[in-house]
Amino acid sequence: TVVAALFGSPLGTCVYIGHPQFKAQGARFYYSFYSWAAFCLLAMTGLFAFFNAIVPPYAIAPVILFVGLAINQEAFACTPEHQIPAAVLGLFPPVADWVVSKWPHGATPPPELAAIAHGALLVGLLWTSIAVQVIQRKFKHAAVWAMIAAALSAIGLIHQSQADLSFKTFTKGAGGFGTSPCAFAIGYSTQAIAFGVLAFLQARGSSRVPAPRLDKDDLVDAEELGQSMGRVRSESAVMSGA
Repeated sequence: TVVAALFGSPLGTCVYIGHPQFKAQGARFYYSFYSWAAFCLLAMTGLFAFFNAIVPPYAIAPVILFVGLAINQEAFACTPEHQIPAAVLGLFPPVADWVVSKWPHGATPPPELAAIAHGALLVGLLWTSIAVQVIQRKFKHAAVWAMIAAALSAIGLIHQSQADLSFKTFTKGAGGFGTSPCAFAIGYSTQAIAFGVLAFLQARGSSRVPAPRLDKDDLVDAEELGQSMGRVRSESAVMSGA
């Protein structure tokens, strides 16, 4: 978050649940500082294991469920309506990861499902980014994201159980060639080529490829956009509290 802010980003990459409520009650930086201090104390002393032993999992589960619902509610509240399909698409890999983690003991989940689950958070980010650029008809940007996905697939950082920089398993997957790094790299590369062709036709003024879609958020600076999203989050927090 700090590094992103130094480059001008108004958006935090860390999620602070309850932040709007705390600020509304007059809290300052101390509440975050005390949370950090307590976390470090528990981590360095090994007391996390002690609390895990005395606190049953079903006592924590409702809190985790609420946090997950709150994060998704805020995310969709800040997402333009026409980009919601991209946000929903980004949820598929984490859901697949959850399904694989709950697969019956002793049984092996389908390799195709497992491939989607591997690197779920990064895959969800890539899929959402590609989908948003396609919705906005910014095909050049979509091609860049697709090439990034192809590169990460080639080294096994996504869609594979472990990365392989030596490319020894480049054409081998748990479900055969169809789930191999090579197959995913080919798939994303094909997307990149298709988006590149569309971007070329768009730049040439082809009537078959519409111009990029501009939203009102594209016409404001980063500071104003950050303030707008902050207001949405505060309103969402108020509605959740009500």
